[in-house]
Amino acid sequence: MKKVILFFCFLLISTILFAQSNLLNSDLRQVHVDQLSDNDIIYYYQKLQQSNISLDQAYQIAASRGMPQDEITKLQQRIQVLKDSQKLNSGNQQQTTQTNQGNRLTDSSGMSDRTEDRTRHLTREEEVDTRIFGSELFTSSSLTFEPNLHIATPVNYIVGPGDQLVIEVYGESEQTYNPKVTPDGNIAITNVGPIFVAGLTIEQATAKIRSRFASTIYRAIATGGTNVQVTLGNIRSIQISVIGQAKRPATYTVSSLTPVFNALFLCGGPNKNGSYRNIELVRNNKVIKTIDLYKVLVNGNAEDNVRLMDQDIIHIPFYKTRVILGGQVKRPGIFETVPQENLQQLLDYAGGFTDSAYRSSVKITQLTDKEKQVADVDSKDFSSYIPKGSDSVDVGKVINRFTNRISIEGAIMRPGVFELTNGLTVKQLILKADGLREDAFLNRGIITRLEDNLQVSIVSFDVTNILNGTQPDIPLKREDKVTISSISDLRNKWTVEIRGQVRFPGTYDYKDSTAIKDIIFEAGGFTDAATGKNIEVARRVTNGNVNDTSTQIAKIEQVSAEKDLLYNRDNFYLQPFDVIIVHNNPGYFTQKTIKIEGEVMYPGEYVINANDEKLSDIIKRAGGFKNTADPSGASLKRINRIDSQSVIKTQNISKLSTTRRDSTISDSLSKEAVKPYDLIGINLQEVMAHQGITNDLIVEDGDLIFVPKKNQAIKVRGEVLFPTQFAFQQGMNLKAYVDMAGGFTSNAQRRKAFVIGANGNARRVKHFLFFKSYPEILSGDDIFVPKKPERAGISTAETIGITSAAVGIMSVVLALINNLK
Repeated sequence: MKKVILFFCFLLISTILFAQSNLLNSDLRQVHVDQLSDNDIIYYYQKLQQSNISLDQAYQIAASRGMPQDEITKLQQRIQVLKDSQKLNSGNQQQTTQTNQGNRLTDSSGMSDRTEDRTRHLTREEEVDTRIFGSELFTSSSLTFEPNLHIATPVNYIVGPGDQLVIEVYGESEQTYNPKVTPDGNIAITNVGPIFVAGLTIEQATAKIRSRFASTIYRAIATGGTNVQVTLGNIRSIQISVIGQAKRPATYTVSSLTPVFNALFLCGGPNKNGSYRNIELVRNNKVIKTIDLYKVLVNGNAEDNVRLMDQDIIHIPFYKTRVILGGQVKRPGIFETVPQENLQQLLDYAGGFTDSAYRSSVKITQLTDKEKQVADVDSKDFSSYIPKGSDSVDVGKVINRFTNRISIEGAIMRPGVFELTNGLTVKQLILKADGLREDAFLNRGIITRLEDNLQVSIVSFDVTNILNGTQPDIPLKREDKVTISSISDLRNKWTVEIRGQVRFPGTYDYKDSTAIKDIIFEAGGFTDAATGKNIEVARRVTNGNVNDTSTQIAKIEQVSAEKDLLYNRDNFYLQPFDVIIVHNNPGYFTQKTIKIEGEVMYPGEYVINANDEKLSDIIKRAGGFKNTADPSGASLKRINRIDSQSVIKTQNISKLSTTRRDSTISDSLSKEAVKPYDLIGINLQEVMAHQGITNDLIVEDGDLIFVPKKNQAIKVRGEVLFPTQFAFQQGMNLKAYVDMAGGFTSNAQRRKAFVIGANGNARRVKHFLFFKSYPEILSGDDIFVPKKPERAGISTAETIGITSAAVGIMSVVLALINNLK
């Protein structure tokens, strides 16, 4: 790696010295290009470009210093690969510009590279204080003040060593010369000799060259037959230095067209202690220009942006006076002042006051030798007050207070805020607001007044008397608020409510002269189920006798309205807060359906024909049973509609449940109440044989009738040794089937065994003394043997309590025995 670094250090130095025609002795025979990274090659390629050294020249220098030819070939291949990938295209390039004066070859690569370096350095927080006015000039990468190299040669451009001139001879003779100004200031022209042009403007150099040409080889110039034009070809580079309080003081190589502002941009501008107002341009040990950046910042005046010359020095001194300006100004920040600059000028630098600024005076915090002090400067003194160093100026905000505001609100044509003029009264304010609305309450108005001690008081007046002049008018004061209410504001909102069989039941605003048909019309009209007869109107009672136990609390009116709502003379009008109830038509019915599934001829949905239609009627309409049907095992699933009667029963049971067991019963009933449906066991075989009996239930909307297939199996479940199914055998009882399943387990609760029929009915074992009566087993039945309930163990506290009670009883018994002895 050391050899790689040595190679590039030598290559960089040698290329620079080559441009100065110096020789260097070094040995590059041990360099290996394979050890170089792409970034290394790109970096030093850019340095070569900045030094105006071509790659061919660099290869010749490397070969002369002993670098093997195969390594040079590898280096050429690596550079070509980087060019093909465009990694080198973003670097420094030479740009050729064609102007009307000739061809000019310019090198702008150094400017771009320095701009990138400047931006990178400006990220250091300690070098940047964005509060300083003018710092934005040097923190924006898009504002560089770069010279325009695409313009014609300025007539005041000073020619110097390194410049390339383009001399075009045209007319009777045609010739172009491209001489370069030598270090001693001459250009050499064949058959003319040296011409000294250094230090001359391009205009003076043109005149001198024309004169020499006219006196030597182009004598037709004197007669006008031949003309000479001199322009600038390749612009030379100059060196300038930036010293003092710059962010990056250094010596910079720049174009000879570079102005002062561009040089300041390259060095990052003044640092946090540098002056923006007294930057010195030193040439030949003399200050030829004092630069004030505020001229361009405030007025856009760039007269100080003069062109630099070789060996110029830009000196940035320390600032002398800075003032902090904050608060309600358009551009708060830190501003530098010069002698005799006043506060008004400082405010102008900040863009002036904001719209909400307090302009009568500003508050200035000053630093004395020992402590701080505060000064108030009135607006009349802004032009005479000279800010001192470390002053901090604060511009306040206008307080949220009005000097002449009054307002009027309520039943006024134009309520709002008005100007308090001299002698303005309540009547004048009402007239100024275009008068009262028709619904104004005229008996009383109020003025809400803010007293001098900021206490709020009320001043009342008679609106009618004020307007007709029978009551003295009241003068208004600042911040008075006059309120004249509307009649509707002083009472409850009047409404009417309509319920029942209308399309949009609800509460509606009351309107005068509203008839019963009007409110029905407003509610969308009658529904299909409504009747226009027996409409009840409940009217609010406002003067009832509170001492009478049978006092009427609502007055009920029964009215009728045609359903077509035809217009005719209505003789019943509503009053505020009436409640209208439109009842159902007792002869209006909607279709209700039931569904039958299973082993019937035509399963499906059926519409209930009559209120008393029964199960047997539905079976007949379904075509009767199939041969495979088991009518005795049929079931009926009915939607569990929670009606008021069911709720009352459940609540009463809950109230009567005082024991734990009773509580369990209550919980079970509560769960039953929320079941979505009930399963009702029905024996359709019996129903069809004796139609109209009690079990021939009346069907209801949503009923589901299920007729199962015949099932010849008996299922035994629960606490038996081998739960399974058995073929039905006529005459066998519950005990016989349990024995076939291996008998009861030790956890079986034998007395609670029961049978569930195919239709959902349950039958249990009956006990009388020592006798048991087992239920009849039918085909399709399920036998279920429940498990014994688990007994909760006795806690430690309960054991101690029982033991203590037992010991107490034993003590009493022993005492009685001893007394008997």
